[in-house]
Order: sequence, then C-alpha cells, then structure tokens
Amino acid sequence: MAGVWKEDGSYEYAPGERARLKGKEKGKDKGKGKGEKGKGDKGKGEKGKSKGKEKGKDGMTAAERLAFAQGALSAEGPAAKKARTGEPGDDEEEEELPEFDFEKDWKDKPVALLNLKGAKDLNGLMGVVKEYNEETKRFLISVEGGKGEKSIKMENIFKVMTGCIVKLRGLDSIELNDCIGECGRLDVENLRYDITLSDGRHVKAKPANVELVAKYESSKVAGDASQMDRIRAANGLRDRLTAVEEFDFPAPMVLPATVLEEYAQKFPKSVVIGRSNAANPKGAQILAREVVSATKIPPGSRLVFISVPRDRCIAPTLADMRHDELLRLGKFGSWLTKRLAPRPVYFLIPGAIAKGPPAALNAATCAWPLYVELSTDMVLLASERWQKSPWARMDALMAVWAKTPMYLLPEKYQPAVALPDASPAAAAPAAEEDAKVTASAEPLSFSPEEPFTISRPIEGLQNPSALLVGLCDRAAEAEGAGGAKVQKPTLAVKRLG
Repeated sequence: MAGVWKEDGSYEYAPGERARLKGKEKGKDKGKGKGEKGKGDKGKGEKGKSKGKEKGKDGMTAAERLAFAQGALSAEGPAAKKARTGEPGDDEEEEELPEFDFEKDWKDKPVALLNLKGAKDLNGLMGVVKEYNEETKRFLISVEGGKGEKSIKMENIFKVMTGCIVKLRGLDSIELNDCIGECGRLDVENLRYDITLSDGRHVKAKPANVELVAKYESSKVAGDASQMDRIRAANGLRDRLTAVEEFDFPAPMVLPATVLEEYAQKFPKSVVIGRSNAANPKGAQILAREVVSATKIPPGSRLVFISVPRDRCIAPTLADMRHDELLRLGKFGSWLTKRLAPRPVYFLIPGAIAKGPPAALNAATCAWPLYVELSTDMVLLASERWQKSPWARMDALMAVWAKTPMYLLPEKYQPAVALPDASPAAAAPAAEEDAKVTASAEPLSFSPEEPFTISRPIEGLQNPSALLVGLCDRAAEAEGAGGAKVQKPTLAVKRLG
C-alpha cells in the first residue's frame, strides 16, 4: 500500500513514496536505455522496458494518477493524464488500487465527480456511494439531479464534506482560522469548498484548510422506536447525552437558572431607547457567555425545558428575548434553585439550545424530541403570544409524547411563599442519581392539574416548515393510531406561583 486515505478525501503517501515518484522519469529512461544497448544481454533490456511500462503510458502508476486527481500531488509534480469515462467496459487496462475498507471509507459517503472525459456533463456533480464492484473496480454512484446510478472509477470521485460542520485552519486570513462553518459544495474546477460561517459570511477554502468537526443528521426527525428504546434504557443524563450524539445529533446547550436570577436582580430595567421591552444589552451578553453544553453539567442536574413564543424553532436569541419574559424567568429561577437545592438547575431555552450554521440548527431542530425527552419538566411561558406560536404549541404536544410534566408560568407570576408537603432533597444528589427518575418525587408545583386548550401547531398555516410537520407527526404518536384527532387538544398542566 502506497499511502492512506484522509478524511478530507485526499491521498497521503507513505514515507519515501514521494522520493520514488520524483525519480520515476529517470527510471523510465534508464529502462529504455538498457533495452537499446543490445550487448548480448537481451534479458536486461526486456526487463528495463517492462519496468518502464508498468507505470502506464503517462509515466504514472494507478495510485499516482489517483493521488493527482484527489489533489495530493502539487502543481510541480508530473501532469496526470485525464481519466476516461468511468463506465465499465473501458479498454484501458485496470491497475491495482490502494487498499481501503469500503464499508468504513466509502459506503454512503458524499462524493463529487471529476475528470470524466466521456461523460463531461457529470463533472462537478455530487453523488452518494452505494456499492463497489471488486471485478470491475468501479463504484456505483447515485448521482444528483435525476442522473441515476453510474459506475465510476475511484480516480474520478472525490470524497467531500458537503453538509458537515467544519473548522477552518491554515488560512492566510488568520482571523478566520478556528471559525466554525457549514461545508457547502466543492467547486471541482478550482478544488475549493464554499463554507458558510455562523454569521452568514461565505468563504472559499481548499480541502486541506477544512477540518471535520461533526456530521449531523439535519433532515430526519429523531425519536423513532429504536432511538427511544436506547434513550429510555440509558442510565442517567450522561448516558442519554451519549446516545444523542451516537444518533448524529448535537448535545443541547443549557443555561444555569442562577444566571437568570442574577439578570433579574442586576438589570431590572431594559434601558433600550425606543424599545421599552427589549432585553438589557449588557445583561444579555452576560447570559450568552454562561451558556454551556449539557455534557458539562453535573450528574443529577434538573433540566427544565422553557417553551417560549417564537417564529422559528431555534429562536429567539437571548439578546432578542423580551425583557419582561427574562425577568419572569429570573424570578422563577430564583425560587426553583431554592426549592431544589442543592440539586443544580439548568434551563433549556430554544434560542440558546444550539448555535452555528444552518446545518447545526437544522440538526438541533431534528433532535427536538430527544431534547424534550432529556428534560425533567417543561414550563410554558404563558401569554397570548405563546398561544399564537406554532413552534411553542409544538413544544407542548412534544411534552405529551415524552410524558414530561408540564407547568404554566403565568404572566403575573409571583413565587409561592411555601409549598405544602414539599420535601426537597436535604443532601446533594448522588453522582449517578437520575434526576428524570426522581422528578416525580419533587414536582415544581403542588397545584392541582388544570385543562389547557391549544390549537394544533400547523392549523391555518399555508406552507408549514417540513421540520415542523415532522415534529408534529412525531408528537401525534402519543394520541395513538386510529380514531379522529380533535382540532383543539386539551392538555393537563399545573400552574406555578
């Protein structure tokens, strides 16, 4: 084996292989020279000719031509002969390919087609690898745009990271290094990716300047039977979060309840000219800095999902939340941390639950059922705006699906002075204690359940988001198969305060 395949699709030579490449022309000439001497040593001459021919008509072996096509050779190296159409039946003699594990390295991987001579209209198109034929040494590629499945040589495909979350590195514009973005299509002619950064800017980068961070599922809604069996069989929050990442979804970001308590105490006024109910800018910056991955919180933490009115799933940002709603959450957070002390309390707030380019936000939206399942409780930030928000109503139906207790945080919320029969834990939770399991013994309110009627999330929407429809379909599983579904479902909630 002359080298290895790297994650970015390029081919890396084994030690000493480049030196051998540099001397190939010399070896070829030497072989010809021996063949022309003819001093009775015919065997040597024929051997020299054979050695020259083994490298092909263009002076390169199959591995060398493949490395050039994948961008592994520099411009100073020998010019590679363009490959013929990668369809079976070519007259060109097949040569040995570098070793690889098809299931691990190629199956279902996205690729770009390049250097096809007989089917130039396919150059630059994307596809997905389906099969590999050992006899023909061809890959079966499902090509985009209704082009069907094509049998293509390895030297005519380039494994791409399109759709992946990547980090930029080694750029001359050093301020862009370590930036996170979504990897777009590969410009085959120039070998450059179109990278969309989190702030919306587009950057062109070579494959060598792109480092894989994660490949997330961004179109299929989570929560099917097999995933839920794995999640519900997990032992504690850490194990559940591990399962979420195994399913190719990002772990959610969370905010300590104590930070919202400090916001309410330090920033009682908005002080934004012309926007009396806008979040305090300085306070919002502090909140944003305190957001942390759920993978880093202590075991046994209470995770409370806060359902807020919004027009998209991952929205609004903390800076765009209403000041009065942040104050309401601050008062609730202050009471809750005392009620559940010494157990840590974290809020999952939709606008802070994920960050990054569109692929990361779509992946988090797809993971919504898992995020609700991770939560010990769901608190609805009640208001007329909440009732008008399709995404907020979806949260409530998803809580029914996940059997997560729901609580109503009213607009004129006042913390309870005392909770009769309350028995919060007197000692710190054990390291492996499962807060979701013990939540039933520590309800957030001892008020009786009351009916809460909502409209269905996609009711009246002309062009609902495909992900919203998918999430609503997942939530509808809680209502069972068969039987007519009512237009306005009534849920059971407990009132806080």
